[in-house]
Amino acid sequence: MVSRPVRIREWCGFNSHSPYRRRDMKVESLGRRALFLIPSIKVYNSKYSNTRQSVAKTVHKFLLETFGGYTCASGNIYGYFHSVSYEYDELREFRVAFLEDEGRTKVPLLQEFLANLCADINEECIYLECGEDAMLVYP
Repeated sequence: MVSRPVRIREWCGFNSHSPYRRRDMKVESLGRRALFLIPSIKVYNSKYSNTRQSVAKTVHKFLLETFGGYTCASGNIYGYFHSVSYEYDELREFRVAFLEDEGRTKVPLLQEFLANLCADINEECIYLECGEDAMLVYP
């Protein structure tokens, strides 16, 4: 399925004095979205990988090849969760947008990739959001 840009002929801004009113623009749908979180410390240090591969390079290659691009956010992203005890992690957030193919394979491919990555970096699970659905992906 190929996204087709939508032309919007008129858009009213916040008020009649707004410079944004009555303007031609192009809006292109990017489809569904997905995001996942990986502990920051494991993203850029290959010592946390059982295969000694750079997690950043592995994620980069997979996301570019599978989705054609991605966004990575860092900063004040952290989380608390309960395992054996309460734990804290600082996280890196990866986001993709995609149009699903006819076989609806994009999400399962991402889940399989994250399950393998999870095993490689010795994480119990990886948090994943696809649209409105939130899930934990285990190895």
